[in-house]
Amino acid sequence: MFLSERTIAVASPLLALLAPLAAQAQERPVQQIATDTVTATTALSADGKGSDEEAAKPSGADKKMKPDLLVVPIPMSNPTIGAGITLAGVLFYNPNGSKQPWVTGGGAFYTTNKSWGAGAVHSMALDEDRFKVLLFGGYADINMNFYGIGANAGDRDISVDLEDRGTMILAEGQYEIAKNLYFGARYRFMDVNSRIKRENPLFPDLNLPGNLLDSKTSGIGPSVTFDSRDNQFSPRKGVNVTLVGIFNMDALGSDFSYDTWQLSANAYFPVTSSGTLAIHSGVCAVSKGAPFYDLCMYGQGGDLRGYEMGRYRDRAMATAQVEWRQQLSERFGAVLFGGVGTIAGSLGDLDDGKFLPSVGMGLRYKASPATGTNLRLDIAMGRDSQAIYFGIGEVF
Repeated sequence: MFLSERTIAVASPLLALLAPLAAQAQERPVQQIATDTVTATTALSADGKGSDEEAAKPSGADKKMKPDLLVVPIPMSNPTIGAGITLAGVLFYNPNGSKQPWVTGGGAFYTTNKSWGAGAVHSMALDEDRFKVLLFGGYADINMNFYGIGANAGDRDISVDLEDRGTMILAEGQYEIAKNLYFGARYRFMDVNSRIKRENPLFPDLNLPGNLLDSKTSGIGPSVTFDSRDNQFSPRKGVNVTLVGIFNMDALGSDFSYDTWQLSANAYFPVTSSGTLAIHSGVCAVSKGAPFYDLCMYGQGGDLRGYEMGRYRDRAMATAQVEWRQQLSERFGAVLFGGVGTIAGSLGDLDDGKFLPSVGMGLRYKASPATGTNLRLDIAMGRDSQAIYFGIGEVF
């Protein structure tokens, strides 16, 4: 993808076109909506600005691409912040003949639980696509439920209303060191102000200490991407792996010193002429000393559907899932998916952690035959929860 972390349609990994700094102003949930937005605008570009043959040209075939400005509304729905809409403006252009177009965009979103935000993104490729740069900045005001930390906190099903207002700045550069393999660094800054809307909650751990309610994190670390997929919008074969580490430290202006690691791996297999087997796995690890809003969160991005993001959060998480994607006709398709994950206080405790399954099904409508981009409607069930999702592009 042109991010893991989830991880993404035109930048690699494309973090956030604008969307919630969501659920506690962290990049991982933001990333998914960013991916949907850029995927949608790219698909519209293919359908609205040229023929299918032109859109299907090999990367880099059009070295003299004219600037293409798109302004589009993108609907969205998830169990954390409800249903809503994103209004995005994206400029595609190619000043140096890169294989992928440069992207500069911005916009804003609003949801039914009164969450809102705005942001801007820029991605570009230099040195004949060997060096890629991603820049992002945004602000969001997110309303969500806070259940506490640890699997037991999620099981008791008692929460308080939490409002998170946050700013995030991100910069990433990657250089191609081998075919399909990019290595680089990512810097991330977050300024988060949180407010619990219920006084004297039933459980003491739901009343966060003051140093967590208004804090800053600032860190830098390695970023690695390997991507051999045949198509970034609707892959049928290939592998996409991303690894990102962030070292937050006092020297960079962070209020907390801690590390975060995110690994995401996807593989695609064309089992039949109309059916694709997609496999996803992910691992998250956060060291001691991290604020509650930067812990591993079950249900973030595509890990896993059927759970409200943030209900289960801790310092370590691992997930695995499979999805069968069946094309039913030229425009319509269906999917079946299932998976399992676990969350615990450390990577060493995952074997004894809380195991949480997920199953579901969905419908697909091919909004762009040129790129294969789908509108997505999924119904998913977790252990004690259900969720409905609507978006653009596949979950992974």
